[in-house]
Amino acid sequence: MWSPAVTAVRSKGIPCVFQPLAEGYRGWGGGLGIAKHLTGLERDAAYEYINWYLSGWTGAYLNRQGYYSAVLTTAQKYMSPGEWGYWMEGKPATAPIMSPQGQQIAKTGDVRDGGSYYDRIGHIACWNSVMDQDRYLIQKWNEFSVA
Repeated sequence: MWSPAVTAVRSKGIPCVFQPLAEGYRGWGGGLGIAKHLTGLERDAAYEYINWYLSGWTGAYLNRQGYYSAVLTTAQKYMSPGEWGYWMEGKPATAPIMSPQGQQIAKTGDVRDGGSYYDRIGHIACWNSVMDQDRYLIQKWNEFSVA
């Protein structure tokens, strides 16, 4: 499941874990870019948005969801030492861990699935990509979802 689904399940007090695979994790990345045709105010606004996005608040929000941001040092400024220890360093929670929406998802003493950021990022077996069967799989998923 995606991290938001795990967070939603855990916020209801239902045990749910990310089960690491022996083969390793699947990594993915998202990026922001500026279209080359932008000029003037539009380009300035695009830079302003990217600078805000990387300034820390969004990164902390993503970290609290189980994801990562491109600039960890700015995200850390928006997290308590206990949150940072749990989400990034693989340390036991020093207080209840809350979701980005403020719901408890881990108890004091719990440890994040998979360990520290460095343990997890160092065990990626493949990076997300679009498979040859992408269109077919999306079509079948959509059929399943509406059934």
